[in-house]
Amino acid sequence: LGLLAISCRMMLMVLVVPGVEFYSNNYYHCPIVLISSKEAYDYLKSKGCPLNIVHHPLSISDKYSITSDSKIEKKYDLVMVGRQNPKLETFVKMYYEKHPDFYFVYRKSMSDKTWIYATSRGEILGNIDTREKYIEIMRKGKMGLYSTPGIDGDESRTKGYHQVTPRFLELVATGCHIIARYSMNSDTEYYDLKSFSENIETYEQFEMAVQKALDSDVDMKKYSDYLSMHYTSVRANSLKNIIDKL
Repeated sequence: LGLLAISCRMMLMVLVVPGVEFYSNNYYHCPIVLISSKEAYDYLKSKGCPLNIVHHPLSISDKYSITSDSKIEKKYDLVMVGRQNPKLETFVKMYYEKHPDFYFVYRKSMSDKTWIYATSRGEILGNIDTREKYIEIMRKGKMGLYSTPGIDGDESRTKGYHQVTPRFLELVATGCHIIARYSMNSDTEYYDLKSFSENIETYEQFEMAVQKALDSDVDMKKYSDYLSMHYTSVRANSLKNIIDKL
């Protein structure tokens, strides 16, 4: 989970939440410590963390801003970029077996241990190895899969925490219907994941969600209104207000 510690001399990022004592011993000299995860922030507060901590969430660059009038052309039914939740991946395979016309993009492992992207129709798309290509391919998907880390076999990596990652905001910014699997906690509540997708636990839920996404367009007004609260410029103003009060 992300922690940003700010002082007049240092700015650094720590990717795990060990314990309150760790932070107290290492960041006692910082006038303020910013915690990106609401779940981690609440935990530290509950343990009586003596530091001046503030919840300061992750954001998405204004470069990817959208409006209610944004038109994003869709080519594929589903685009899966990067590491995927194994349970949702299994559901995709099950759905494809029943609906062989389902047109999706997936990541394929090569014999030399590199990755390329391909489609369910056998088309090779090549490497998606730049930020521009990553966003471009996401924009072409009518829907995308999302899961919080730390579930379905990933628990040890995140030490039991389930922070919402930037990919969720990227899916919103690229106008994708979101089919999600997540742990309910104060961070997923902060980002209001439930208003975009129920927590998918069964194949039947997954199939219904896919059919609904295929039959409807994204509500771009809802998406643009949502992102207006999560752009980096919004966080920058918030950070300025925090620093001004020191």
